[in-house]
Amino acid sequence: MIDSRAGLPYRTLLGLALCVVTAAACAASESPGDDAGAGRGGGQGGDGGSSANAGSSGGGTAGPAGSSGAGAAAGTTGAAGTTGAAGITGTSGAAGTTGAAGVAGNAGRGGGSGAGGAAGGGGSAMAGAGRGGGSGGTAGQAAGGRGGAAGSPGIAKILAIGDSITRATCWRSLLWQQLQQELAGRFDLVGTLKADSGCGVAGFDSDNQGYSSSLITEVVAGVTNARTCDPSCPTLADVTAAFNATRPTVVLMHWGTNDVWNGKSTSSITGAYASVIDAARAANPSVTILLAQIIPMNVTSATCSGCSCASCATAVPALNTAITAFAAGKSTAASPVIVVDQYTGFNAASDTRDGVHPNTTGSQKMATRWYQALTANQLVR
Repeated sequence: MIDSRAGLPYRTLLGLALCVVTAAACAASESPGDDAGAGRGGGQGGDGGSSANAGSSGGGTAGPAGSSGAGAAAGTTGAAGTTGAAGITGTSGAAGTTGAAGVAGNAGRGGGSGAGGAAGGGGSAMAGAGRGGGSGGTAGQAAGGRGGAAGSPGIAKILAIGDSITRATCWRSLLWQQLQQELAGRFDLVGTLKADSGCGVAGFDSDNQGYSSSLITEVVAGVTNARTCDPSCPTLADVTAAFNATRPTVVLMHWGTNDVWNGKSTSSITGAYASVIDAARAANPSVTILLAQIIPMNVTSATCSGCSCASCATAVPALNTAITAFAAGKSTAASPVIVVDQYTGFNAASDTRDGVHPNTTGSQKMATRWYQALTANQLVR
C-alpha cells in the first residue's frame, strides 16, 4: 500500500516508527560490561576447573580461570566464559630400590665352595604423593639371602713309602693314633701293602708302601735280586702301580737309609727321589710330597752283629743337605715338595733299637714330626 502524503510505502513508514520507539532498548543491549552475562562472566571453576557461566544476551566478559580440574560450566545466554585451567598433575613416586644381593658362602676347606645366597626379593610398591597423577611405587629394600654353608673339607689320603723304617717300626701307628684323636674322619692311610709291627695301637690302619731292605736307587734301576726284601724288592713299575691304585693326596717318603749304608752317591739317591715323585704325580698331579731328611745312623758291631758303616756319620748329613736343594728345585705350585726334618733332635744311640730302626721313643719323635708337617701345611684339617 502507498501513503500519498510522503510518497513512501506504508510498511516502510511503520518500520521507521517502531525503530524510534525501541532505540533506547537497542542501545542498551549493545553496552559492553553489562551484568546480564550472569554476573561478570563464568562461574568459579570447581575442582578440576568447571566451565564459567556464560553472560546473558550480550557478549559477557570471560570469567576468571577455575582452579584445578575441568573447565567452567556454560553460561546462560551470553558468550561462553573462558575454559578453566586444568588441575595440577600429581608427581610420580620414586622408583623402587632393588634388594641387595645375598652374601656368598665361604669356601669349604678341602671341599667345594659354599653356595651363594639368593638375591633379595623386591619390596612392595608404595603409593606416590602426587594428587591426580599416578605414582610409581618405592620398592621395599629386600634383605640379601645368606650364603650357603661352607663345604666339607676333603679326606686326605696319606701314603707312607720307604724301607724297613717305614714298614717295620711304630711311627705309622703312633701317627695314626694322634691323627685319630684330633682329626678323626679327615684322613685315610693308604697303600697296597699291610704291616703291623705289634705296636699295640688298637684299630690301627696298617696300609702302607714300605719295602724292608730296599734301596730306592735299585728300585728305579729295576734291580730286584741283589738282596732279600720284605715283602719283595719292588721296581719303579710296582711303585707306579701302587700310586695308581691308591691315588694319594699326600706321600710321606723316608727312603735312602740303605742306599747311604751301601755307599750310593747323594746324586743317585736324589735322582731316584725324582723318579718316584714323577710316578706319584702321574697318578695325582696335585699330590703333596713330604720328603724326610733321614734319621741318623749308629751302625757298629755292638748294634748290629757284623755290621759297620764308617761313612754314615758324614754321608747322612750330606744327603740331608742335598735334599733341601733338591726339594726346592722339584717343588711346583700344583705339587709341592716339602722337607720334613726327621734328623734334628733324633739320637741314633738312644732313639733306635739297633742303631738304625727307631724304638718307641724314636717312633714317637718321627710321628710327631710327620703330624706337625701334615697339620701346619693344612694337608689334614
